[in-house]
Amino acid sequence: MRPPTPIPEFRIQELHNFRKRKWPGHEFSRFLCVWLRLEKGMSTAEIAKLLGWNVNTVRMTQKDFIDRGTPALLEPKRGGRRRQLMTLEEEKDFLASFLEASSKGFILVINEIKKALEQKLGRAVHKTTVYRILYRHGWRKIVPRKNHPQRDQEAGEDFKKKTSKNG
Repeated sequence: MRPPTPIPEFRIQELHNFRKRKWPGHEFSRFLCVWLRLEKGMSTAEIAKLLGWNVNTVRMTQKDFIDRGTPALLEPKRGGRRRQLMTLEEEKDFLASFLEASSKGFILVINEIKKALEQKLGRAVHKTTVYRILYRHGWRKIVPRKNHPQRDQEAGEDFKKKTSKNG
């Protein structure tokens, strides 16, 4: 195993000053990641096991602290919609016109929604993008009924009997 990168003295002092404040959980975990190495002399594997992190995450957090100091410990968590085409509100407004049509009983066709979305964005999008937008806003695929409610059931049964293999 390679030896850990030494932490400069000014970063150690910065960490001790930072220790006196209060922070949310993810900032505290990042603080512990560095503090356990300095004060307790724990290895990256021990720290990873204690925090429930991956060893590489511990190394990256400690390296970020060495390079950038306490601002590295204060960054928000990763995640979120980083490659969104529209905000959630814009998507909701976009779907509003299709909601009016669907409430009147019209069948929504994905290709029509896709064309409208491409026109709004000014670029081509994949069909699954449309499905994900619809899913995100609670739309679901409604399949037409198997049988019409006003059908003649006796005629249907007679037809089944005449066309079955056994009869």
